[in-house]
Amino acid sequence: MPNRYEREIEEILRNLEHTDPKAGKSQKFGERFLRRPGPDLRTQQPRPISWNLSTVERLLLGTVICALLAGAYAYLAGPNIITLILALAGFVGVILVMLSQFIFQGRRGRSTRYGNIKITPLRRGPWSTLKTQWNLLILKLRYRRKDEQ
Repeated sequence: MPNRYEREIEEILRNLEHTDPKAGKSQKFGERFLRRPGPDLRTQQPRPISWNLSTVERLLLGTVICALLAGAYAYLAGPNIITLILALAGFVGVILVMLSQFIFQGRRGRSTRYGNIKITPLRRGPWSTLKTQWNLLILKLRYRRKDEQ
């Protein structure tokens, strides 16, 4: 029985020797046992970080950084003119972020065509809803007066 196991082990070792790639001219004797990645194995390149931030996101990031710097400087050196300037810059940034919907409006949509019909998007501003409601109220009052007469 032990001879049978020895023969099987020797046969497995012989088969392994035949399947190893032959050493090239530039390889040394022990290098053929080291596995090198073949041409089909590619390492994945790390993707660069994308900083595609909108204007409002950049403003908010700057505001947070100003507030953190103001707090850190006030903690380390005490309150002075530098902390006041950084705090005011942060406060102005917060106000601009709050009003950004009205200040930093993107380009208006262009007219699109559907067959023979040209559709132009409405220009909506901060007061457009109130203006629309006011105009509807005026029209309702006008029609009530006409019906009463």
